[in-house]
Amino acid sequence: MRRFLTVATLLAIATPAFAQSSEPEVTVTATKVSVPVENVGDDVDIITQEQIKEMGFTSITDVLKYVAGIVISSNGGPGQTTSLYMLGLPTKHVLLMVDGVPVYDPSTPDAQPNLSYIDLSNVERIEVLKGSQGALYGSDAVAGVINIITKKPKSSTFSLNFEGGKYKTFKENIYSALKLKNGFLVFTGEGFKTNGFSATNRKSRNYEPDNDGYRYKTGWFSFGWDPTSRVRMTGNVKVKGGSVDYDSSFVKNAKTSFNQFFANLKVDTLVTDKLTVSTLLGNNRELRNYGSDFVGIVRYFSLQPVYYLTDNLFITGGANYRQEKAEIPSRHSVNLKSLFLEAHGEYYGLYLTGAVRRDFHSTFGDKTTYKVSAAYGIEKTGTTLKGEYGTGFRAPSIYQLYGYGGNENLKAETSEGWIVGVKQSVPEIYGVKASLEVDYFKNHVWNIIDWDYTFPITSWGGYRNYKKAITEGTEVKLSVKPCRYFSIFGNYTHTRAKEFNGVSWSKLARRPKFNYTIGIKSGYKNVKFSVWALHYSDREDSNGKTLGGFTTYNCYVSYALNDRVNIYAKGVNLTDKDYELAYGYNTMGRALFVGTDFRF
Repeated sequence: MRRFLTVATLLAIATPAFAQSSEPEVTVTATKVSVPVENVGDDVDIITQEQIKEMGFTSITDVLKYVAGIVISSNGGPGQTTSLYMLGLPTKHVLLMVDGVPVYDPSTPDAQPNLSYIDLSNVERIEVLKGSQGALYGSDAVAGVINIITKKPKSSTFSLNFEGGKYKTFKENIYSALKLKNGFLVFTGEGFKTNGFSATNRKSRNYEPDNDGYRYKTGWFSFGWDPTSRVRMTGNVKVKGGSVDYDSSFVKNAKTSFNQFFANLKVDTLVTDKLTVSTLLGNNRELRNYGSDFVGIVRYFSLQPVYYLTDNLFITGGANYRQEKAEIPSRHSVNLKSLFLEAHGEYYGLYLTGAVRRDFHSTFGDKTTYKVSAAYGIEKTGTTLKGEYGTGFRAPSIYQLYGYGGNENLKAETSEGWIVGVKQSVPEIYGVKASLEVDYFKNHVWNIIDWDYTFPITSWGGYRNYKKAITEGTEVKLSVKPCRYFSIFGNYTHTRAKEFNGVSWSKLARRPKFNYTIGIKSGYKNVKFSVWALHYSDREDSNGKTLGGFTTYNCYVSYALNDRVNIYAKGVNLTDKDYELAYGYNTMGRALFVGTDFRF
């Protein structure tokens, strides 16, 4: 097992969730080292490129809205401001990474990721790790971590994709992968444009009856090179630029332009059969223009050795450095230096993970976080018992420190959370497979930073630490494959989320009490078909208004004309349900999109 994990760590290759392989499915996010999923006590979901294609997803929010424990809100259609809530906690408490490099915009008030900047064209899989992960990832990993892992091709290929549909939507994509003797080269280019629909409706004070379009172009270059049998270098360079229309009560026909530059370089070295060392450098720059430029830059460095004491025990740790720069529009910078230590091992079928971390922030000072998790499998019954407990924190953003209403005396938000669960798998009998997982979670967050209108920094108030929140609930995940050509999937999440503002408790906005997804997938010969439903219960928005519950139905069907040509169609909101994810903002009505894939 040690040799397999060592090689997997070096090559960073994981088996797709539905692939037929003797190697176990692994996660690199739960422990920062490649480990079989069944050997960790964390709540982990892995979405592969095959699953993304089978459902016809075109954006990161399309993917995440069907993950247990996550709900989405959006201020309109494609390209508009979108938020996610993981285990009842907001976007600012979720650390989003690309190949282990944090990706977010420090110039925004909450220094959170812009989800519309994330592309799926070069994605191999997405790992969603839930629970407080401060001990492994430092600031922002309060609710969890989303790690987007890019493709590492094993053969040369060239493909073209064209898609079009309602709202005069068009997407073109080119993907070229060249497999070399000692590495690979990948280039992905994508263009997208849509006239969209009005982001707002008549209930919004920003209402304009025009269409709010969205357009972008992306170029993404990836490479891998093995200069020796013990060294692998991988990296990415991505450039994206575009613009989006939005509704504003101050400016008619408002539009903002944006661009993003992302780059990373990772060097994995197999020093001995027991020791590997990984060095990671990353840079993410995002610019938004609303008449003046707002620029956010994140620079990241990580040094991580991994030492295998035995076949079933490894120790890892290392040092991280994260620098944030922002023009808001004045220029400011903060940094976070970190040291961490982690151990993972197995004892008579019980897999244990423990980690501790010390962070040194340039503004608020030091913070220590820790984590423990355990998983125990009962082979005879196919049962896995698991649990995790961790602490986390979120550093105040540059805007909250130095922007309008900023407060340089802000402290870090702190958290603790735990998840316990059981997974029951039914071994394959006559081609029938099934699994059921139930998890219970609870989170406490203290010193939450928010705007206080009574705080006398400006005439309108300012930022201060004065809130706390509690979220708890249950996740249920189901997968049934009754035969070779047919499968059923689904999940259900029940959430209770509330916050205390120093005077009283209230519900957290836009979190449904329960939400679920249920669907089927089928494939026979050259035809593949998927249909699924998404349901949110009633929610309360931040203005006290009720957002009604809804159910949407979607489908995707594809037909392979031959080994090189595939045609497909996808239907969104098939019943044309009128619903809102945020009060006063529209969502997509019934829509049809068709496309063609060419492979050479």
